[in-house]
Amino acid sequence: MLRELRRVLRPSGRAGLLVFLATRDRLDNPPSGNHFPSRAQLTALLLEAGLTETAAVDPASLPAPSACWRERTAAVDDELRRRFGNAPQLVTAMEQSHRIGQLLRSGELVSQVIRLHRPA
Repeated sequence: MLRELRRVLRPSGRAGLLVFLATRDRLDNPPSGNHFPSRAQLTALLLEAGLTETAAVDPASLPAPSACWRERTAAVDDELRRRFGNAPQLVTAMEQSHRIGQLLRSGELVSQVIRLHRPA
């Protein structure tokens, strides 16, 4: 995915990612089909893809979302439930979101917002 991101970024282009990083080798009950690299593994993957990390921040240190933003995300969630209800894909997505939340709360995962740069 990172190589494809580099391919589509113009030279000197920038991108931001929200990443979940594993803090230990084996996670308790991780969502199937997901891979969570360690910090060192992510650094190696970025280097291999030809991307440069220019900044990283813990999302908890960012300002809280505005009321307008929270209303919009709630409206999207409501519409997804209205349209897709118990569709297997939505149920799976919700279960995986819940499992990721558990891993974040336990400290097995940490999140970071990373700014990337494609060198010219």
